[in-house]
Amino acid sequence: MANFILKALQNTVAKSRHAGINRCNDWAGQLAASLKPDSILDVGCGDGSMLFRYFKNPPREFHGVEGAPNLKAAAEARGMKMTSFDLNGRWPYEDNKFDVVFSNQVIEHIHNCRLFAIEAHRVLKPGGTVIIATENLCSLLNWFALTLGYTPFSLMQTCGRYLGNPLGLHYNETLAEPLPLDHPAFSGVSGHVRVLTVRQAQELFQLVGFEAEARSINILPLPDGLSRMLEGVIKHRGHYLALQGRKPLKNSAQAA
Repeated sequence: MANFILKALQNTVAKSRHAGINRCNDWAGQLAASLKPDSILDVGCGDGSMLFRYFKNPPREFHGVEGAPNLKAAAEARGMKMTSFDLNGRWPYEDNKFDVVFSNQVIEHIHNCRLFAIEAHRVLKPGGTVIIATENLCSLLNWFALTLGYTPFSLMQTCGRYLGNPLGLHYNETLAEPLPLDHPAFSGVSGHVRVLTVRQAQELFQLVGFEAEARSINILPLPDGLSRMLEGVIKHRGHYLALQGRKPLKNSAQAA
């Protein structure tokens, strides 16, 4: 009986989560399209389909970063200029190249998130925009897990296994890893290694020179309709973190 109730609750939360991730994607994709960039870099783009559907006319220069060979090939077939590299290091682009840097559900996989923000700032043109969507460590759902003594839902993936939270939908299941455990780039692709809070993300991108503002979307485990009503009241408790940053026209001193 207890397992039946748990599964019913998990399925209810999963539906709300699905609605929330769609809203987060819409926020990020619609914002990117509204800026009408001539050049854009999608960091961790997968096959490119997520961002492509928001553009009636794709930017003249549509660049992407993706490590999985099959996804990279699919993005290239869409006309994207693709490359792959360790996102914990420097990016192989010149300064002031892009109007928009876009990254959806990627920064939580990166241990060197400060360098990630620095590189996004460097490759953007003055006046350009960075758009980041990720998970929020201080979400109501993660806070609830910590209160019970469980691992936050956003950090359950532990090098190939979902551990530490028996309420999780995939608890104790195995996750196929794309790289061996001893590969030097493992921490940049496996699981969620550094999940930020809304305030932390905003301060991080401000630190490297952005005029940045962050918010949260989708207060789980609430139904999506109720979540929409309360997001302006229970601020910073949504499960998804949405950050928009502008590189000033006149660069201020950047933190090293």
